[in-house]
Amino acid sequence: MDEKRREIIVREIEYWKRSRLLPEQYCDYLLALYTEGDRSSAQTAVRRAGAWLHIFFILLICLLLPISVLAIYFTELSFVLQMLLLSFFILLCFIGIWKWRKEARLVHLPLIIGAFLVFLASVHLSDYYFPKNKPISALVIFLNCALWLVFGLRMRLLYLTISGVVGIALLIGSFFV
Repeated sequence: MDEKRREIIVREIEYWKRSRLLPEQYCDYLLALYTEGDRSSAQTAVRRAGAWLHIFFILLICLLLPISVLAIYFTELSFVLQMLLLSFFILLCFIGIWKWRKEARLVHLPLIIGAFLVFLASVHLSDYYFPKNKPISALVIFLNCALWLVFGLRMRLLYLTISGVVGIALLIGSFFV
């Protein structure tokens, strides 16, 4: 088989592997077969670096919520700096959602953390501009829970729907206690 044809087949198999059209084991077998076990070490090094970057970004997303809580409640940062930090973290979550929009397992992590960060930022904003004003705080919490409920129903995400319903129920229940 000529080299050009072999390269086309190898690129196609790599595309199948990335797109998950075939199981990874099959793709690895076909790649080993067509490259005669001669895959370039540069390609594997790039893939390995990409995997580490992927793991780093997942860990970063997981740490955003604890870092946000620490930055808001346990530091002496100014309000503007706190909001800038939260906005940056929310932006990172949106980047994660966009990056993993086709990967069903991973997209939920930045979505959940982003929802909590938006909740945290909006409650902190309302508390800063309207201190000790319970109706405004309740309205902000209700709007966040309603947003979770709408997104949960629209995107068919059970955890967002349940969070929205439970949040609204707890908010209504807190007025009667």
